[in-house]
Amino acid sequence: MLSQVLSASALVAAAQAVTFSVGSTGGNATSPYQYGLMFEDINNSGDGGVYAELIQNRAFQGNDIYPRTTAYWNPLGGASLALKNLSTPLSAALPTSMQVTTNGTGTTGFSNVGFWGFPVVAGWEYKGSFYVEGGLNGNLTVCLTSNDNVAYAEASVEVSSSSSWTQYNYTFSPTVSAPNSNNTLNFTFAASDLTGAVNFNLLSLFPPTYNNRPNGLRVDLMEAMGGLKPSFFRAPGGNNVEGLREPYWWNWTQTVGPVVDRPGFPGTWGYENTDGLGLIEYMLWAQDLNMDISLSVHAGYFLNGYSVPESEIGIYVQAALDELEFLTGDASTTWGAYRESLGYGPFVVNFVEV
Repeated sequence: MLSQVLSASALVAAAQAVTFSVGSTGGNATSPYQYGLMFEDINNSGDGGVYAELIQNRAFQGNDIYPRTTAYWNPLGGASLALKNLSTPLSAALPTSMQVTTNGTGTTGFSNVGFWGFPVVAGWEYKGSFYVEGGLNGNLTVCLTSNDNVAYAEASVEVSSSSSWTQYNYTFSPTVSAPNSNNTLNFTFAASDLTGAVNFNLLSLFPPTYNNRPNGLRVDLMEAMGGLKPSFFRAPGGNNVEGLREPYWWNWTQTVGPVVDRPGFPGTWGYENTDGLGLIEYMLWAQDLNMDISLSVHAGYFLNGYSVPESEIGIYVQAALDELEFLTGDASTTWGAYRESLGYGPFVVNFVEV
């Protein structure tokens, strides 16, 4: 115990006796990395959030944690929707497609509810695409439609499908804005144009993106984050990097290249991640907002408590080294050459989080 306790009046007197002088020069240097961002795809902050894709469940991705489903898709005009694993899939990464059949007449098709609807903004140019295989020959209409059947924007696509997968692209621009997001994206065609079952996969719709990047990010959220003037960017998260359980961890090699080659990943927050928001997109995010990346890599630990034995940890160490080579290596390296083939020069990585 203290042998003597200062009285309250003595403490006040001592405090009053202290003076400070603040100089305009000298002092200690302050780190420029005092304030930044950490991101993880949680509560649809990636898919359905900053990643600008508007269609939910666009490629019917899934696994034994989150099974493949037709959720968020609804039939129109007497159509029936079913998942199919065709002998010739769209890609090895996206083997499951949605098959559409109908016994009706007139107009038929399907719709997507988006992520809590679709924003409709006058003057925005929306860019969409979809893949088709099977028996559909005729005009397909894609329409942003309110829940009370107001058509805000539509495009007509002449489809001539076959046993080979074909991608079709479209654009449209609304002339008036919708009062809310209670809108769906409808795909319709004449039932008489079906010569059999028709299959769809990787149906996509993007609004304008930040810096007009393909497969890019939302303008409003990027501008808001940019206004914070962050200096660093920790991504792609913590739990999502670890994964729920083996063999599911954030394997960066499955998040780069064309989206048709990205199988997706069972996210750790209750839903499937498309991985459209992948490693390159994270790096461009940091680049666009002038942030230094703090790259998160897997440490051999899973959220169910399983730790990889030391004899197997080399797999994850090598994955991290390959990831750094992919991001920073020149064209003479294996992974650097692959990055260059995708159209990107070296990125700067000053920080790695394990």
